[in-house]
Amino acid sequence: MIELKDKRYDQVRLIFHEEGHKYNDTFGNEFISTTTLLHKYAPEFDKDYWLKKKAKELGISEKRLAEQWKNITDEACERGTKTHNNLEDGIKENSMFKQAVKYMIKENGEMITVADIPNIDMNIKALDVNEFKDMTENKYPEIYRVFQWYIDRGYKIYSEIGMFLIDSLISGTIDVLLIRDEDFVIGDWKTNRGGLKFEAGYYKKDKSQKPAQLTNTWVTKKEFLLPPVANLPNCNGSIYNLQLSLYAYAVQKILGLPCKGLWLCHIDSDFVLNEYGMPKRFPDGLYHIKNNPIEKTTFFKMPYRYNEIVRIVADRERIIRASRVTSNTLF
Repeated sequence: MIELKDKRYDQVRLIFHEEGHKYNDTFGNEFISTTTLLHKYAPEFDKDYWLKKKAKELGISEKRLAEQWKNITDEACERGTKTHNNLEDGIKENSMFKQAVKYMIKENGEMITVADIPNIDMNIKALDVNEFKDMTENKYPEIYRVFQWYIDRGYKIYSEIGMFLIDSLISGTIDVLLIRDEDFVIGDWKTNRGGLKFEAGYYKKDKSQKPAQLTNTWVTKKEFLLPPVANLPNCNGSIYNLQLSLYAYAVQKILGLPCKGLWLCHIDSDFVLNEYGMPKRFPDGLYHIKNNPIEKTTFFKMPYRYNEIVRIVADRERIIRASRVTSNTLF
């Protein structure tokens, strides 16, 4: 039977505000999202510098290039949200999650979080993979195989469930939480165009073409994240690994269960490719999906970066203490 390890969570709830995309608890404390927090440990991207440099290389105005970058970002967010929502709804509808929490939903934005699991787990059923296949249009055979593996071992599957750390004021939403009485696993979906990289670097571009095309030649850079996690390379794989590890750390703190593993599933949207086998950039500045695309899934097992998360949490709590001292000094 799953129980709360930290009983303080009986007295507090996490609230999400759509406007401004902000989190706070029922005591008024403001929280930082996991994504925002972790990107503070990546070297800053100098947008103005690169906008000037790339616009000059391409022979277009900075304004036009900025619009192209925004369009690429907007398209990626829309595509990713659509895929996430499809998988989330398939899990929640099939597992009776929505039915189990319907009386807990409030109009003030209170979230259903990991701390609610002891109260709702008895009403959640094991996922029926065949029903889940139907609800997701049978597009993800590898996901179905992986889910069945966990279900056969007694795991229940939660999707898009909140987490928050009271002392460090960190919040987030876990894509996939697989849990049973004795342990848990954290999973996540990613749909970014470039896939995952576990070393710092970049792909060279063929600038003889307009627009310039990515080649398949990788250039490694000796670049790392910022302290206290400067032992990790500056790449999306490191940030994603820390994200999942922070979720695992929160579940451990809240429920007292050990983490059995972390995985990330990258979902390739099936872009039109250039002659280098990379997503092709078209004259409109965008990357186009093929007609009748076949989405490809790739699973990555990740280590639990517990020590790095302990350092990040300590750094965050140091900042909170410092801000409170400053506030008391000023007022």
